[in-house]
Amino acid sequence: MAEPAPGRRLDADLLERATALRQDAVHHLTLLAGDASMCAIGRSGRSFPAAKYHEGRQAAASQVRRALRADASAGPAVLGPLRDEWTRTLDSAATRGKDWVAYATGGLDALAELADADEP
Repeated sequence: MAEPAPGRRLDADLLERATALRQDAVHHLTLLAGDASMCAIGRSGRSFPAAKYHEGRQAAASQVRRALRADASAGPAVLGPLRDEWTRTLDSAATRGKDWVAYATGGLDALAELADADEP
């Protein structure tokens, strides 16, 4: 992990929670998809919303981790712009199919879980 610039403190708690959430999503994704990649499943033409949901959770948690590494002082403020991005993805997902809806919902749920843990 990249170290924050001198004088800037990384929000370690949010980073740890995002890491744990990402690991949980990968665990569930692996249980559902086995050794098949999501790309291979997608190319097969099969719809797999349950796996896509956890793929979205993993992707959103990874974005939080990257955002915290890029701006160590941002802390929970990284969640708002990501939530906006994932909301736009969900808004357009219905026209793309139920896998996209599941993916975007998983991403939004992950961000909500991380935000809820920051509430007093």
